[in-house]
Amino acid sequence: MIEEHRGYLRDRHRIAAYDRALRSLVPADAVVVDLASGTGILGMLACRAGAARVYAIEKEGIAGLARDIARANGLADAIRNIRGSAASVTLPELAAVACCDQMGPFGIDAGVIELSQLARSRFLAQDGRFMPHRLELWLAAVEQGRLQERLGFWNTQPARFDFSPVTDVAANSPAHVDLEPIDLVSEPVCAATLDLMADVALPVTMTTTLRASRRGTLHGLGGWFTAWLAPGVSMTNSPVAIDRIRRRNLFLPLGAPLAIEAGTAIDVRVQVRPAEGMYAWEVRVNGREPIRRSSLRALMLDRDDLLRTHPGNRPTLSREGEATLTVLRLCDGQRTVAEIEHAAFAGHRDLFVTEESAAAFVADVLARA
Repeated sequence: MIEEHRGYLRDRHRIAAYDRALRSLVPADAVVVDLASGTGILGMLACRAGAARVYAIEKEGIAGLARDIARANGLADAIRNIRGSAASVTLPELAAVACCDQMGPFGIDAGVIELSQLARSRFLAQDGRFMPHRLELWLAAVEQGRLQERLGFWNTQPARFDFSPVTDVAANSPAHVDLEPIDLVSEPVCAATLDLMADVALPVTMTTTLRASRRGTLHGLGGWFTAWLAPGVSMTNSPVAIDRIRRRNLFLPLGAPLAIEAGTAIDVRVQVRPAEGMYAWEVRVNGREPIRRSSLRALMLDRDDLLRTHPGNRPTLSREGEATLTVLRLCDGQRTVAEIEHAAFAGHRDLFVTEESAAAFVADVLARA
């Protein structure tokens, strides 16, 4: 996690864009909410921009480290670090600005839509602003031999065994990659614009036509985003942008390469369910039979998985489920964690070999409770 955040902080284009945006958005002595705050960089930039108080909400353990970082920068009184989920935290006042950096390679794939809705319903004053306030989702046709080689690997008989059943899973698996301008065989098209100050219709569905800019081979679709942070301030991970931020791009493979000529019409339909991380994409070249892919086919669910989640199934608790129930019932505000660990070990000796394994199980249950 620390290495991930080091990458974020090294990204000068990203930091500069957020700094400009917050200076534009934050009124003097305002209240700001930083959602999924991580190291707290956005909250500290908000303080620099003039915020009187920042509520930094973070559900992971990095919240404690962020508190130390705020203190090291003389901001312990201004930034109030709160460990918890944005869906459950209650604040004593409403904010003028709420912000987050939960944007993945395709913008909507890291929680920004859900956080924008929570911000508007729970944290923002009536005239408050959410940053980013708008997302543009871009698509382009991609020719990338190295990515195609990944798919072809499963037909090379590694160790002289047949792994070809993996091919269909790989062909339906979205990937995060670093695209370069040379990889694009069409001009990029803005396939969707999402207003994050309003409810976003889900699933997000994009239908567009790409036009091949040169002769080549179509291996799949590339995707990225432009985030509008404030009026006149944006940032993007576009492979053709000089000031692109250090965030990877989305690649949706076709599986079977298609030869294309300059001017070839490539009809595209992409559907995204951000909360589930699910993608479905369809590509039709020159009106021919479309190629359809779905990340649902890459989930590797076996028959037992499907039976367990079938609406007609009558589930029973496993041994792990029984132990989980024991731990939750003992969370009564009276017993200590040590007492709960001892009770779990004593009551489920068929599951736990040692007291240490019971303690680890209890810790995992409490972390998710």
